[in-house]
Amino acid sequence: MAYKIATVSNIPIYIDWSLVLLLFFMISDFNNPVLGIAVGIGVAASIALHELGHSLVAQSFGCRVRDITLMMLGGCATIVDMPRKAWQEFLMAAAGPLVSVLIGALCLASVLLLHIDPLSVSTPAGYSPGFLFWVGWINIMLCLFNLLPAFPMDGGRILRAFLQQFFMTRLRATWVASRIGRFIALLMGLSVVYSFLTHRFEGYMLIRLLIAYYIYSSAEREYKMVLMEEGTARQRWPFGGFPFFGGAAKHTAPPDDGKAVVSPPPYARGGVTRVDVRKE
Repeated sequence: MAYKIATVSNIPIYIDWSLVLLLFFMISDFNNPVLGIAVGIGVAASIALHELGHSLVAQSFGCRVRDITLMMLGGCATIVDMPRKAWQEFLMAAAGPLVSVLIGALCLASVLLLHIDPLSVSTPAGYSPGFLFWVGWINIMLCLFNLLPAFPMDGGRILRAFLQQFFMTRLRATWVASRIGRFIALLMGLSVVYSFLTHRFEGYMLIRLLIAYYIYSSAEREYKMVLMEEGTARQRWPFGGFPFFGGAAKHTAPPDDGKAVVSPPPYARGGVTRVDVRKE
């Protein structure tokens, strides 16, 4: 269930009920619940601005943006008719992390200029001076995570656009980024297992597990959807005939079951493409 909170540039912005869980985790991380709520709201607003960065650039290339949804695992901008040119996809994918790093830099610069102690709890008036520090730091960390060169993060799109522009086809570039994404998902899953075995339950273990599952599944779906979009009758080894990569594999193409894929992208039937650009 999602609730509309605003409309920017004809793009409706929704809040999913799961965002309440993110706010709960933020509150539990701080001794001061007021600071936790403030940081949670600040992070949610930052995610909305991140998704608007993607969306406004996409609109400038003539793409239609259906909506933006904020949820526990991040934000989701549903873009209809994804730009097909590699350099356009590069700019669209890079816009989100750029917004995040600018927010982080401004917040941390304000901390330095105002001589704010990030460890202080609150002033007598109730203002939490550590708010700017934590929102800035979280934005920088989320930006770095999103720049990992793997689907479904923004870095995966940037990598695919770069490879497609200079070195290989879209299908081969998608295969590379999707396999890196699955490898990173496995590492995240192993980190959760390690935390469980060593009784170190901090670090949002459940959220890490959900993100790992999301990355692993959507990375493979991205490759399969691009495979079908390219009109390939048989699912071949994408590097068949390519130097150092060997021949073709004997696999059949996955059926088009019409299921939407979270990010990126779900491709609808009838030649229309849709993509969810996420911030994790």
